[in-house]
Parts: sequence; C-alpha cells; structure tokens
Amino acid sequence: MARRFFAFAVACVAPVAASALTIHVPDQATTIQSAILQASPSQVDTVLVAPGTYYERPYIIGKSVVLRGSGGAAVTTLDGGFGGNVLTITFVGRACVIEDLTITNGEQTTRDSVGAGIYINQASPTVRRCRLVNNRGRGGGGITAYVYSEPLIEQCWVAYNIGGGIYIETGPGPVGSTYAEIKNTAIVRNIGTAVYVFRGARARLTNCTIAYNNSDGIRTDQNGQVAISNCIISNNLGAGIYRYDPTACIRPLSCNNVFDNPNGNYRGTSPGDACFSGRGSGDVSFDPCFQNATLDNFHLQVNSPLCQQRQAGACGVLGAFEDPCGEGSGNCVVHVESSTWGVVKQQYR
Repeated sequence: MARRFFAFAVACVAPVAASALTIHVPDQATTIQSAILQASPSQVDTVLVAPGTYYERPYIIGKSVVLRGSGGAAVTTLDGGFGGNVLTITFVGRACVIEDLTITNGEQTTRDSVGAGIYINQASPTVRRCRLVNNRGRGGGGITAYVYSEPLIEQCWVAYNIGGGIYIETGPGPVGSTYAEIKNTAIVRNIGTAVYVFRGARARLTNCTIAYNNSDGIRTDQNGQVAISNCIISNNLGAGIYRYDPTACIRPLSCNNVFDNPNGNYRGTSPGDACFSGRGSGDVSFDPCFQNATLDNFHLQVNSPLCQQRQAGACGVLGAFEDPCGEGSGNCVVHVESSTWGVVKQQYR
C-alpha cells in the first residue's frame, strides 16, 4: 500500500507588543486616579490631563506611567485639598514621569502623611516642569523622597511651601540608599530649609536658584552627602550652605554664587577637611541682581556679574534659568560681600 504523507504548514507568529496608550482626562477617564488605574503595569502609558483643577490625591504604585498636563503647569492643577500628600509614588523607576502640573495644597493629616506635594517612597520618578506650591508638610512641603529612592527633579518651581522645599532622606538606620538629582530648579520663598539632605541620603544640585527661604539654603547632617555646582544660593534667612554636623559631607563645590545669607554663606566648615573646608573652586559671592525678586522674577539682569560667567572659559550659566540676561526693575549695583583677611585666607587654604 502506498503511504500518503501530509505536509502541515506551521505558522510561527511572534507576539506583538501592545502599543502604549494615551488616556485622556477627563474625556476618557473622569479622574486622574481612574486613568492611572487603567494604565498598563507592563508598558509606559500616558495619562494626559486637560487644563483645569482636579481635586484629588492620586497614587502611582509600580507603574511606569507618564502623568502630564496637556496645557502646562500654569493651567493644570492637582489640588490635594489639605487632606494629606497630594501625589504619592512608590515602586517605579525614572520612566515614570510627572510633568507640566501644578501640585498644591498638601498637608500632614496623619502620622504617615508627610503633607508633601509629591511624596516619593522606594521610587525613582522623573519630575519635570512642575510647580510645587503652597503645601504644608512636616518636612519637605514641596517634595519628600524617602528610602531607596533616586528621583530626578528638573526645571521645577518649588515655592511658598511650609516645612521647607525638598527633603531627601534615607530613613532611620541602615535601611537603604537615597540619591536625588536636582537640576535647573528654583526653590524660593519656602518656610523652612530649601533643600535638606540627611540620614545618609545623597543629592547633587546643578543650576538651581535657592533664594529668599526663611531658613537655610542647603543643609545636610547625619551622614548626608551633597554635591553643588552652578547654583545661586542667596538671601536665605539662615545659612547658605550648612553642614550641621561633622558626619556630613559637602563636595564637590564648584562655580556657585553664595551671597547674603545672614547665618553665614558657608557654615560648619573645617579648614583642611576634605568634606567641607569652605568655598569651592570657582565660587563667588556677588549680588546676583535678579530682574525683580519682589515679583518672584529670579531671572538675571543684563548687568549681573553672573552673566559674565557665561563667557567661554568661565563657569557657564549659574542658577535655574538659561535664558539670556534681560532688563530688570532697577539698577544692578554689584555688592561684593566684605570679609576679614583671616577669613579670606581660610577660604583659599
């Protein structure tokens, strides 16, 4: 008997990855929280929020979602109604992005509620072009990052918060590491320390404007470590840069303008101490000549001595704003802080 052979064609089809979704609020989801819950846990979906004010306190847990205000922070507000942290983020990486939002009216209500505009715990989101304003935190009213967190904070406005601006901490005991990058951000007019790094946490600040806060500009203690470059730290009511105890380390320091901080521009220094001997390489102490600080315009006047730093071979841009120096509300009279010769010698030893 002749044998018959049947050929079977087997189609091997590779699985097709689902396309990332854009979920529109309020058109497709009535609240920001419901849109976040709809987002995929395995891909980077976008929650696109239309202009308006949204009275809620959402949370993001383990999702690399992009939460974006479609019209920018000036017209898109997340209002926590003084009911706790406004936005809570846990178990995400840098692919989780929060951008173009105003986040306001957080307040501590329970022991576990810091009251921050953004509370970050065991998470490393990117926070970009956000306004963190008028929050009432027990520490870090604008942003608090706590234990195993490595956030990137850039191009933000952190102002008028109670409890300080940005707090970075590891937590009590050897429970993990926290490292924050803060870039091109203005941290101004907060009640409390502008940036506080403590309990073994680390932070790098680059091109920030830290001014007119009612306590220290930058403080670190309890094994905290801070690197600071190209920042303007001026007119704070406490110290400019403060190492509160000798376990902390502030290095490297380079190309900063530290001016008119009544408790000392550099406090807690120790000559010869590699961790904080004083003024850094390229640091200066000039009146920055903001265009109009009274109206919260912290861009630089055209005659500011810091604009000269932008020339080739100099430090480059200092402060949060890279736009060209412009006209201001008054004459830019450069004030250089006086010092004794002994202090000068200590700074350059």
